[in-house]
Amino acid sequence: MLLPGPGPLRERLCLGLTIALAAAFALVELLGALGWLTGPAGLVGCLGFAAAVTRRAGLGAVRRDAAELGRVAVAALRGPWALAAAAGIVAVGLASLAALWLESWGWDALAYHLPPVHDALQTGRVREVPTHVAYARAYPQAVERVFTLWRLLLPDERLVDLGQLPFALAGAVGLATLARRAGVRAGRAAGLTLAWWATPVVMLQLAHAYVDVAHAALAVLAVVFVTGPVDRGRLVGAALALGLLLGSKPSAPLPFALLAATLAIRSGRQWPGALAAVAAALVLGGESYARGWLVHGNPVWPVALQAGPIALPGPVTASMFFVIQTPPGFAELAWWDRLAVSWSTLPGPGAYGYDMRLGLHGPVHLLLPLAIVSLAFGTCRRRSLPIALLGVVSLATPAAFWPRFTLALPGALLVALAAGSEDWSRRWRSLVDVSIGALALAGMVMAAPGFTPEGPPIWALGDATLLQRAESATAIGQARAWLAAREAIGVGECFAYDESVEVPGLLWRPDGRGRVAYVPPEVVDGPGLADWLAAERVRAIAVYRQGPRAAWLRGQPERFTRLFSCRTATCEVFAVRTR
Repeated sequence: MLLPGPGPLRERLCLGLTIALAAAFALVELLGALGWLTGPAGLVGCLGFAAAVTRRAGLGAVRRDAAELGRVAVAALRGPWALAAAAGIVAVGLASLAALWLESWGWDALAYHLPPVHDALQTGRVREVPTHVAYARAYPQAVERVFTLWRLLLPDERLVDLGQLPFALAGAVGLATLARRAGVRAGRAAGLTLAWWATPVVMLQLAHAYVDVAHAALAVLAVVFVTGPVDRGRLVGAALALGLLLGSKPSAPLPFALLAATLAIRSGRQWPGALAAVAAALVLGGESYARGWLVHGNPVWPVALQAGPIALPGPVTASMFFVIQTPPGFAELAWWDRLAVSWSTLPGPGAYGYDMRLGLHGPVHLLLPLAIVSLAFGTCRRRSLPIALLGVVSLATPAAFWPRFTLALPGALLVALAAGSEDWSRRWRSLVDVSIGALALAGMVMAAPGFTPEGPPIWALGDATLLQRAESATAIGQARAWLAAREAIGVGECFAYDESVEVPGLLWRPDGRGRVAYVPPEVVDGPGLADWLAAERVRAIAVYRQGPRAAWLRGQPERFTRLFSCRTATCEVFAVRTR
């Protein structure tokens, strides 16, 4: 309805996928506001939305589009670019295996990406999560809302970590659209851009409930819409993609501003529509920033910012993130120098990780000089603005050295290579295609050990036990102890924790049985803590090992059994005996 007529399939796919992601976000917000966040309600909502927008003429268009999409898929696997496509498909397959076989053990996922999802399913509502983890309460959560619907439609959590897959699909379609606009033939555009999935950090992140692949994909879609024809359908797409991008992570405001400015500059006489699109995007994705500004005087709280004379308060500084897993003095380097240090590092086999701090985006990144030269001097240089814009948007962050913060960059590189070499002779073009495929495959093989840094390769875990799989992938440690403590939680019972637990997402059971609750700061010990434990039906509790709660629990061995002390945090875990 928004892009009628014989327009390109790729444009409708981008808009359709963007609408689907925005609809998932809106559905969770609506059901959460009503207190109806359940699996059946989620399914009914999805089917209701589909029925509301379906028209008979649209069904005919879907059949034609499906036939064309099938032809493009076949073309993507026929030609010298087929190796690149195969590398991407195999990478998604490995990520799917990892999500299926391994529990969610990613640090940030357990700290602040998954707790809002678990809390929404536990309460049936969307709310500010009661926890001491500031990121889980203050960060934008548009992607987590999509994760929530994804989880609602699953029987258990075995595939919750694959929640970024719809975004990855949309990102690949967006990259192929940019390549087609630059003159690349359909099969080649699809085949080469599928290699984005084989980028080491993209592949590894697809098996974790982080938001960086989603952020990159939304940046790609936003570039597609703000650089395309300015009409009703693409303005709707721009509003939705920009809004979801702004709500994806706290580093999004600068990319958002660059893309919104591009849309405004290009809109011409359509400036009222462009202004409305930007305003709608701010409403869609700006809630957390407005709340941070009103409550703390800082839209990206808890991260403190210093820009010239302007200082925004916060308990965390950006430089604190730059000293982890980096050389001494790295945090004090200038932006360019940090980027140079990172890009001069090519990790070897087994050195890639889903949250690695330094390193190139895999061997394909070595073709960056070729991409720049081919674009600058090739016949497609006049059509290279969207590619350059995507590269700039990807790097528009103080953490540009950090591979997971710039996952759209390897996508821009692939589009640049495809577009820059499209008019070359068949021999040289084929050499580029095969090189991309070989390097993508090499990167995938080098990064595969990152799924299970503490154990055997992911494909060797088919017959492994739950404990063996957990011990192969955990970044937290003590897999046996945590699994045993969590297993004791029954239906309606609770696993409680205080501010000593760094990753509260670890406490929820994968099958959804039981609850998790944060011990209120005012509940310290004695009768108050006893009453709270009874009211919440607490079966296990993790508290600060040197605090009054732990001392009180240890003083009553007839009621509480000490289980273990946390290895990576200051907590101690106790079981509550049933009478």
